[in-house]
Amino acid sequence: MKDYFCNLLLKSEISVENDRIDKMTEFLNFLYEKNKVVNLTAIRDKKGMAEKHFVDSLLLTKIIGKDEKKLVDIGTGAGFPGLVLAIYYPEKEFLLVDSVRKKIDFINEVVEKLQLKNVKTSFERAEELINGNRETFDIALCRGVANLRVILEYMIPFVKTGGRFLPQKLNLNELEESENALKILNSSVEDIYKLSLPECGDERIIFGIRKIKKTDTKYPRKTGIPAKKPL
Repeated sequence: MKDYFCNLLLKSEISVENDRIDKMTEFLNFLYEKNKVVNLTAIRDKKGMAEKHFVDSLLLTKIIGKDEKKLVDIGTGAGFPGLVLAIYYPEKEFLLVDSVRKKIDFINEVVEKLQLKNVKTSFERAEELINGNRETFDIALCRGVANLRVILEYMIPFVKTGGRFLPQKLNLNELEESENALKILNSSVEDIYKLSLPECGDERIIFGIRKIKKTDTKYPRKTGIPAKKPL
């Protein structure tokens, strides 16, 4: 499996140190076995996991800067992209968040197994977690299907002024309807990165969203409101 993973990295032009590849491979094998008894991901085969979870997460290394030290990943699931990036960047700090307790329990097992010192976890909802964490992160991450204008309200308040939100999306369609949310949250789309997975060829789009100034403290609104009444 390690050879297959290394070949995917080579095709993607992503350089990873050997000891970190070993840790990622161990994480992958553990996910594969655990997924047989606990539903952590819909992808069941190791090759699919390697490409569509691990390499997909590592595409962000083409965008994340050296000086961006503190990252939060909300809705991380079984640790994508945040846990993979935490292995890649041992010098950066990560907070991985998911409201599904079994997924955070799994991540905690991986963190202990791999002896990762740069990862904290939480299963609090973003609306509660924002207390004490407002505007403290250089980068916010979110890889998921939630509508962009909804996730903007949850994510931007965590980001420092001048920091970035890097959502991974499958298409550009949600940008236009998110203009009002971006304006209210004092943010703007600075870059659009178009990348692709090496084997299946699936396109990946990452928006580089810059926070221009502080977010009003009334955001995010109470649980359920952002989805029912998007900005």
